[in-house]
Amino acid sequence: MEQTNIIDVRRMEHHHRENLIFPGLDSLKVGDELRIILEFDPVPLVHMLTAKGDFELSKEKKGDEEWILDVKRVNNGHDKKAQFKKLLRELKDGEMTPETQNEAKALLELVDAKTLGIIEQGLIREGVSREEIRESLCDIHLDMIRDSLISNKREVPPPHPINTLMEEHKVILKSLDELAGVVDRIKEAASFADMENGLPRLKDISHHLVEAESHHEREEDCLFPVLERHDITEPSNIMRMDHVELRKGKKELYQYAHNPEDHDFDEFRVKIIELGSYLTKELERHIFKEDNILYQIALEVLSGEEWKEVKRKCDKIGYCCFTPNDRKEAR
Repeated sequence: MEQTNIIDVRRMEHHHRENLIFPGLDSLKVGDELRIILEFDPVPLVHMLTAKGDFELSKEKKGDEEWILDVKRVNNGHDKKAQFKKLLRELKDGEMTPETQNEAKALLELVDAKTLGIIEQGLIREGVSREEIRESLCDIHLDMIRDSLISNKREVPPPHPINTLMEEHKVILKSLDELAGVVDRIKEAASFADMENGLPRLKDISHHLVEAESHHEREEDCLFPVLERHDITEPSNIMRMDHVELRKGKKELYQYAHNPEDHDFDEFRVKIIELGSYLTKELERHIFKEDNILYQIALEVLSGEEWKEVKRKCDKIGYCCFTPNDRKEAR
């Protein structure tokens, strides 16, 4: 039997609202409705629920401080979330069989970047750790739908902030290719003299990687907060976690590259191989997730005025030494 529930979340703190709204939505069966009463226009919630594709929505304003959002479940979205939970459990327990991998691929190929972000967010609200999402679900998802993400990636012209960030990523990826080459050479070296021009190249590469700090700052201080206004919080939180770990690795690589005389060669060699291998793998994956998932979500949900706001804040922070000049222009 279809039913309608009503929840009034006016003048509640954000986390109290969430603790009523999301369990209420999750409890809906197909055909059931939930009427949510708020004191503001629920634009972020509408964006998120529209992206899920499991609900019909209608919104009306009843007064200066009364908005009503009617939500009707038309699809059972629990199935996908349950399947994702099962995937995570099997990944965590090391029980991913070839048959399960095929099932996972069939599921993940149906999920676009924005829907994945929303499912991840829902899983985290239910108690799945961000670290689990970051280390397991993100990586298997990338491996399985890499080609699909690339083919559906939306590009924007300069000086749009996303264009700038993507162009900077291209320069960083070039530095990572060069770093991989230096790592290959140092594996065969027996002394600093055997590295030939490897040390100057390593200094330049590590400088470029550390110089990318303003790139991360623009993401964290300009882009992520605007995304979070739309209640898209977990993808940016996962990227912030990546930034913390990658920042440590880049700074350590810089210190070794600029002070080789502080170490004997064997210690130096082991550390450069370790840091170089870590950064080339993890930073490349991080960039791929940002270009093909996080940025794509942002392009779907941010308005033109919000992009102008992001650009103004980016201009105020400043750019990397390697940022193309036409991306720095304010128009």
